[in-house]
Amino acid sequence: MKLFDAIVNPYNGCYIGPAQLPDSAAEFAARLAASVEAWQHLHALVWLEIPACRSELIAAAVALGFSFHHCAPDQLMLCKKLQADSYLPLAATHSIGVGAVVLSAAGKVLLVQEKPLPGKSPGYFKLPGGMVDAKEHLADAAVREVQEETGVTARFDSFLGLRHHHQGQFGASNLYMVCRLTAEETDPTPDPREILQARWFDCTDYLADPNASFYNKLLVQTALTGPRLSSQKVPGYMKDPDEYEIFIG
Repeated sequence: MKLFDAIVNPYNGCYIGPAQLPDSAAEFAARLAASVEAWQHLHALVWLEIPACRSELIAAAVALGFSFHHCAPDQLMLCKKLQADSYLPLAATHSIGVGAVVLSAAGKVLLVQEKPLPGKSPGYFKLPGGMVDAKEHLADAAVREVQEETGVTARFDSFLGLRHHHQGQFGASNLYMVCRLTAEETDPTPDPREILQARWFDCTDYLADPNASFYNKLLVQTALTGPRLSSQKVPGYMKDPDEYEIFIG
C-alpha cells in the first residue's frame, strides 16, 4: 500500500494536507492506516488537515484514533499521537476582548448602556468595547468598537491593564484588554442593534456614583492618574512594523 508523503515539521510531526488526499474514501482509509503503522516509531504525531468539501473522510480518521484539534470555517485539523509522551500543542485557548476608557479634554468619560436581553432590565452604564476580530491589532479594535457602539471617533493613547478569567464563551478563557482613548466631546450616536444609550459623564461624578461598577471605576481612575503602557515602534524588531504591537511603560 502506498503511504502518504511524510511532510515532517521541526517538531518531528508528520503533516498530511488537502492536496495529498485521494479521491476514494476507501483508499484514504487504507493509506492512512498504512502510514500510521509505518510512522509509529519514527515520528511523534500526525497532523491531518481535511477541507470541508472532503468531510466524508473524517469518520475513517476518527476510527484510526485521530482526534479533533482545531477548525476554521473551511477546514478541520485532526491529530494523532504516535508516541504516548509526544508533546501536543494546544489550539487557541482564549478569546480576546477590548474595552476603552474614552476621555475628553473637559474631563468627561464616554460610557454606554447595553440593550438588555428579552425579559431583563437594562444594566448600568459601562465602558464601550467588544471582541477583537481576526488579524486585528488590539489598539485598532478598541478604536473600532468605540466608533461602532457610540459613533465617536477616538484615538489610542495607552494600555491601562487587563482582566483574565476562565468563564468565557464556548468554554474558553478570556483576556480583556483595556485602553485609554482620547476623543472630542461630540454627541454620541448609539448603535441601535446593541446599545440603548451612550453618554458623556463627568469623571468625578462617575467615580462617586454607587451604581457604577467598581472595576469600571478603577479603570477610569487609572486612566486619570495611574501607570500606562504606550505603543512604541521598535526599529528592526520585525520586517513590517504593521505586523505587531509593542506596549512599553
